[in-house]
Amino acid sequence: MSQQSSNTITYPEPEPLFSQKPSLRKYIRYLSFLGPGAILASMTIGQGQLILGPQIGAWAGFSLLWIITLNIGSYLIAYVSSRFTLLSGLGIMDIFAFRTRRGWVNWLFIIIIMIFVPLFTASIITTLGQTLAWIFPVGHYLVWGIAFCLIAGIIVLIGRYRLVEYTQALFIAVLGIGAVISVFLLFPDMFEILPNFFTIGLNVPNQYPAWVDQVEGFNKTPIPLIMLGYLGTLTISLVPLVGYQGWIRVKKWGIFKNQKDPNQFSEQLFDKFRQKGKITYLPVSKTETYKSKLLLKPLLIDLSLAFVIVSVVSASYMIAGHYLLGPQPDGPPLLPSDVDLIKQQAVIFSHIAMWLQPLYQISVFFALFGTVYAGFEAVTRMLYETTKHVIPKVQSLSYKRFMFYLLLYILFTGVPLAILGTMGVSILLMLSITLLFIGVVGVILFGASTLYLSQKILPSEYRLSPLKAFIILIGIVLMMVPMFFFFL
Repeated sequence: MSQQSSNTITYPEPEPLFSQKPSLRKYIRYLSFLGPGAILASMTIGQGQLILGPQIGAWAGFSLLWIITLNIGSYLIAYVSSRFTLLSGLGIMDIFAFRTRRGWVNWLFIIIIMIFVPLFTASIITTLGQTLAWIFPVGHYLVWGIAFCLIAGIIVLIGRYRLVEYTQALFIAVLGIGAVISVFLLFPDMFEILPNFFTIGLNVPNQYPAWVDQVEGFNKTPIPLIMLGYLGTLTISLVPLVGYQGWIRVKKWGIFKNQKDPNQFSEQLFDKFRQKGKITYLPVSKTETYKSKLLLKPLLIDLSLAFVIVSVVSASYMIAGHYLLGPQPDGPPLLPSDVDLIKQQAVIFSHIAMWLQPLYQISVFFALFGTVYAGFEAVTRMLYETTKHVIPKVQSLSYKRFMFYLLLYILFTGVPLAILGTMGVSILLMLSITLLFIGVVGVILFGASTLYLSQKILPSEYRLSPLKAFIILIGIVLMMVPMFFFFL
């Protein structure tokens, strides 16, 4: 990146593709920008879609499909926070640490993660273990779950980002395509289904249907908590929201294009910001601001594709749950419960052809293993970005050593909680509470704080227009809708 003056930088040249005239070939090439979004999608298409989605579809029908629509709020939040980073070169967590008293926002996020990530680990150990014990019916499922979580941790420690990106794209494909095909073959009534994506807050069931009492191990978690938990599985949760800031640097999008060391460059810009107390190094000419808009295109494409993938797959699992799970004409109801978190959903694949059940089993394993794999990397990056300016000692640690210490904490706290699950503590309740804080409460706080500071700190030429800021604010507010049902 060249210098426009001693204090002002110039943006790198955008991809020529974005200046080309509209064409089918151009938009097909847009697909090549799906990168970090593939990780977001793979981390989302996991326990929530495989367990809570079909379960809700079975007992609530199509009436809660609008929860999927609310999820657009988290993608708007991811856009505004990443937009800030790609325009300014500054990490939003660094800004929180510098501009909030004693970095209280950072500390709040640290506390949320340190409390609830072990709970999530317990649930993923259980789900992954049950899947492997189903595939290989020998040994206790906890042994399987713990062993493969350890393997995932080791791979993350020795692996690289590009390996995560490519493997996650594969992990989401089979389960996503399989669910979509399954629903297509059911010939669903789309005129009945589609309106439910927009009936936000309407037709919410007051209670569970009576037939759920026949399902072994099914605990009647309060419906508002289930709604919030499911929304938490759909959102870009607090962990990947911050992790995404690191991934877009690795991709060298925006201001980081052509930088050999994006992280070092970001630190240099942060030092300038800290000395001046404001951003004074960005150019304000129309040429440069136009270039900055084009440099944001990969971000917009990546997040848009991820949102579409997650929404289509999530809707497919909920719709399939309505048609295929629940009361059966020739046997007891099929419904995921703490006893069998993952087996019942095999009907979504086997109704296409019986030979697809093994494919479903293998795909579930890869999806859940991918969630562990990407999740370990994401939670490390999130905490590293969050702590480095509020805990000075963290900056003296290498990223890999920080990751090693964190993995030890996660495993030594998550494994005992998974063992408690065998003693009657509801794994689904653990998952719902965890996702409430990491996927909803934390995301709303992150979004509101980011929108405020972005509009306050960026030079006026780079701020969101009042209309765009209002749209993002509406997206944040919509994520609060399920909370209101606790008081109804």
